[in-house]
Amino acid sequence: MSEIKYVLTIAEGRSFTGIGGMVKRLVHPTTCGSDKLGLSIAYLHPGEEFREHSHPWEEAYFFIQGKAFVTIEGCNEELIGEPGMIMYIPADKKHYTKNIGNEPVVILCPVSPAPTTIL
Repeated sequence: MSEIKYVLTIAEGRSFTGIGGMVKRLVHPTTCGSDKLGLSIAYLHPGEEFREHSHPWEEAYFFIQGKAFVTIEGCNEELIGEPGMIMYIPADKKHYTKNIGNEPVVILCPVSPAPTTIL
């Protein structure tokens, strides 16, 4: 993308379902021209999961809605994400997320640098 787009809606995000659930990439090289920052919003229905994966960028989870079980490689705590909670995921660390509640999980996911691969 050669033009910078300054304002987007969630509907204009790039849909990604490669790890389960639905991820809408909002600030991304293919949506607004970013190259150092990425921002996605992720959705998991009850019982749905993002399979264990890793990627070369750092990520944070900001939980907006729902309740999720999360594992992060190297973290020995039991992690339960709930609204208002933030989790940090270092680059190249495997992580897994599952909706364990009765409502959709909604997570705002800033990443740095912006993803350039399909994950």
